[in-house]
Amino acid sequence: MDFTQEHKTEIENKIVETIADEVEKGNLKEENLKDIADFVLGRIDQIKNQDELIAFLFELSTKWTVFKTIETMERANLKGKVEKEVAEGVLMLAKNGKIDEALNLAKTMTKT
Repeated sequence: MDFTQEHKTEIENKIVETIADEVEKGNLKEENLKDIADFVLGRIDQIKNQDELIAFLFELSTKWTVFKTIETMERANLKGKVEKEVAEGVLMLAKNGKIDEALNLAKTMTKT
């Protein structure tokens, strides 16, 4: 699973957009902004892979629920990528005549 700086930048942008939207809606108080900024800026540059990003977003959305949508979308995105990779693996195994392995791999996809 590829993890890029561009993707991390997209997440940062979503966080900033969420902050702006939620302050405008009155769901975030201005006095919370320093804590949110300290949290995000103190951790975002240390993220090196998808698992760390998910953990970061989980912690962020636990502290401030307005970010739950970002976490949920990222988890769904990750699940979709995993399912695609598994499906490609099943097809590759089947193409190479490894039917039992393909079926076993396909079964793992239906268990999630």
